[in-house]
Amino acid sequence: MPDYEVLPLDEEGQPPRRKRKKPKMPALTIERYGGRLLYVWFGMRFGALMRLFWRGRFSFTLNCIPDTLALFLWVPWNTPLYWISELKYRRRAEALPLDTPPVFVIGHWRTGTTLLHDLFSEDPNLAFPTTYECFFPHHFLLTEGHLDKVFKILLPKRRPQDDVPVGFDRPQEEEFAMIMLGEGSPYNTMAWPRLGPAESEYLDFKGLPEAKKKSWAGAFMWFYRRLVLQHRGRRLVLKSPANAGRLKLLTELFPDARFVYIARNPLDVFPSTVKLWRALYSTQGLHNPPQLESWLDDYVLDMFQQLTEAYEEDRHLISEDRLVEMRYEDLVTDPIGTMRDVYTRLGISDFAQAVAPMRTILSDRSDHRISSYRLPDPLTRKIAERLAPYIERFGYRDAVNAALGKDAEGGSKTPVREREPS
Repeated sequence: MPDYEVLPLDEEGQPPRRKRKKPKMPALTIERYGGRLLYVWFGMRFGALMRLFWRGRFSFTLNCIPDTLALFLWVPWNTPLYWISELKYRRRAEALPLDTPPVFVIGHWRTGTTLLHDLFSEDPNLAFPTTYECFFPHHFLLTEGHLDKVFKILLPKRRPQDDVPVGFDRPQEEEFAMIMLGEGSPYNTMAWPRLGPAESEYLDFKGLPEAKKKSWAGAFMWFYRRLVLQHRGRRLVLKSPANAGRLKLLTELFPDARFVYIARNPLDVFPSTVKLWRALYSTQGLHNPPQLESWLDDYVLDMFQQLTEAYEEDRHLISEDRLVEMRYEDLVTDPIGTMRDVYTRLGISDFAQAVAPMRTILSDRSDHRISSYRLPDPLTRKIAERLAPYIERFGYRDAVNAALGKDAEGGSKTPVREREPS
């Protein structure tokens, strides 16, 4: 399964180890593309975990059995901790006035949503769901600050798909909380990748029964209220790429919410997204290796088109003073100026207090590695054709036309700056 990444040569003039021809792995060896990562499924309650297993018809491979058995050491504890947490905090959470609308960071995976979310997270006047809160939504009110110190030893320092720092206190996508709560999500594909894409209808809710949509909305608001309680009423900045396709529901739940949509050259986004899913399907799959060759490329392109079309169809539901659209290329060229403009247009106050922390995080990541990709020419043309409306609207036509010119080796080479993970 190609990931299209072109890696620099090592000191001996050879491709890095991951690109060299590997000896055949022993039968029970786990393929960990990009490195090892803790299963996210630890945050589920037992019933949700069993439904996840049933969805895959318990098709574990033997090499995943040890990690799967480890789930049974912790998952049963999530239910009593949930009961205790709800007994202590439920009334307070449900009584909270939700008078400070959130900011939603949206856009396809690998377009810059994480960089944008990280910049917002440096503002001391704003709040964000942490990785611990998203991975253990049932009881973070009770256990954050305690159990996260225990689990952190199991986390890698950086994510498997890139070099972005990992930590339970770092900003995270609330989409992970939704799958921990047992709701549908395209992310559930991670569990059983050999079976192909799962629950793609949850990307935009089209064709989804009303009862399931209502269940998802109820779980989202349950989690949101507890985030507001945890973060003492500060404005929350939420980031989930899939939310770009859910504007109709989100604007009903949060009529005054603000939205920041970020776009990026799709010839950069596509191979980076392939790399992302390869890493997550490898590290999170309950069967392994994930065997993605027959469907991953088409899936990434289909999801890109589906998400973009859903966003274009419903973005009119957001008033002009509550939506900012930007390009990743402009953000990385002038991040502080771009963020200042976002704050002004969305009416978010006290940007001056956020400037210094934002500059610090940008300085810390100034040596972030740069990746480049080489796409086969037919694939480049296919992306350009399928995503033509997106390319035209966000001003990528010249860049795409340039990429369609063949290099000396007959392929299309697209450099990518990996400054963000999704």
